[in-house]
Amino acid sequence: MTLICAVIAADTPAAAEAMKVEALSAGAEAFEVRLDAFAEIPDDFSFLPTEKPVIATLRSELDEERREIFAKALASGAAYVDIESDSVLRGVFPKSQVICSYHDFTKTPAAWDILRIFRDLSSSGVPKAAFMVRGPADLLEIWKAAVVLKQSGDPFILIGMGAAGEVTRIRAADIGSMVSYCAVRPEFASAPGQITVAEAARLGDDPIITAITGWPLEHTRSPQMHNAAFRASGIRGRYVRIPSTAEELPLLPEVLRCYRIRGANVTIPHKQTVMPLLSEVLPEAKSAGAVNTILVDPSGRLTGTNTDIAGISATIADLRITPSNARVLVAGAGGAARAAVSCLTAAGAAVSVTNRTMEKARTLAAEFGATAVPRDELCAGYDLIINATPAGMSGFSQDIPVPVSILTPDTAVFDMVYEPEMTPLLAAAGDAGVRAAVCGKAMLIAQAAASFTLWTGIEADAAAMTAAFGGSP
Repeated sequence: MTLICAVIAADTPAAAEAMKVEALSAGAEAFEVRLDAFAEIPDDFSFLPTEKPVIATLRSELDEERREIFAKALASGAAYVDIESDSVLRGVFPKSQVICSYHDFTKTPAAWDILRIFRDLSSSGVPKAAFMVRGPADLLEIWKAAVVLKQSGDPFILIGMGAAGEVTRIRAADIGSMVSYCAVRPEFASAPGQITVAEAARLGDDPIITAITGWPLEHTRSPQMHNAAFRASGIRGRYVRIPSTAEELPLLPEVLRCYRIRGANVTIPHKQTVMPLLSEVLPEAKSAGAVNTILVDPSGRLTGTNTDIAGISATIADLRITPSNARVLVAGAGGAARAAVSCLTAAGAAVSVTNRTMEKARTLAAEFGATAVPRDELCAGYDLIINATPAGMSGFSQDIPVPVSILTPDTAVFDMVYEPEMTPLLAAAGDAGVRAAVCGKAMLIAQAAASFTLWTGIEADAAAMTAAFGGSP
């Protein structure tokens, strides 16, 4: 059984007592008291919350001072003291009262190296190691090591740090960790990727997990929206980030299966390259030539579909454009552009495609019966202009993907970029007096709601998702 361990990081005994009470009411089953957070370590250790197992932690280079403090903590009822793997205090206290810890804040080593580290740590107490997770490969190494560690039946603590490591905390019971360290409140998190006590208690040992993969993922708002939808529906679920480079994308299916992830969204730049990795691709995704949503069934079979189409249709409807016979320009030739072209040509629109690499534009246009037009040959006259490139997105080129001269009062502009909500294209559209202009927010919410329903069988609370769009996960 994995215990929810509340991290108490307070600067006074009174503050520690208040955090203890708050953590207990939220569902804490154990405590780590960070003595190094105190402004001055008190002589009286009666503040230790001994009604639950307590781990006393003090990070300091003053080992002789720590020896006395740790001894006092154990005498005052602490179940364990946390001693680092490179400390001279290793071996000073009984193994049964020590958690021997190791941290790597830059990477996760191979499973065999993790096991070597744990063999060393276990000679001094309960072994604990935390590694920074960067993507699918690191998640799989942690999983492989956990499979071996569980076979011994001895207690251990294994943690993946960072946003990409959050899934290891949520699946701590599957991994076999003795405790899962949790913050009393988000602002008190003591390590990257740590969830709160209340969230851990809400999720329990067997929550639904969904995810997003892509590269990079720093600016995605999907976790905010999906986690709001989980809470609004009363489902014990959590949506996490699994950033993946192109090189590690082939490992994604195994990660989804190992960590029992119900489904995943796929974003830039993997919507097309993920398709060969799946067991099945549904017709709407085949037509669009891109997958943005994966559903994992209980047997581990992965099915790909495309809810971007639903998001695009909803946004176009909001712009009061009837696709049939509408003149539409799509900038881009990637997965999002394919979804737009597929959706619009099927609805009878006259679609033109432009792209920085015109060969890709011509290939896309030919596939759907559209017209490829080089940027320098574009003229005014479109009813709708859609930007399906990353141009304008935070971290990407801030160029305007179409000539400003084609932005007219008779044109509507739909920029699929949602971060930031005001892009260079939308600013130029405003200056040109276009009749309507929207960012990708509405599309993102609509496709997210469709994905949520596929994974859970429950209609998503679109209002909750919309309210969470600008909030915190």
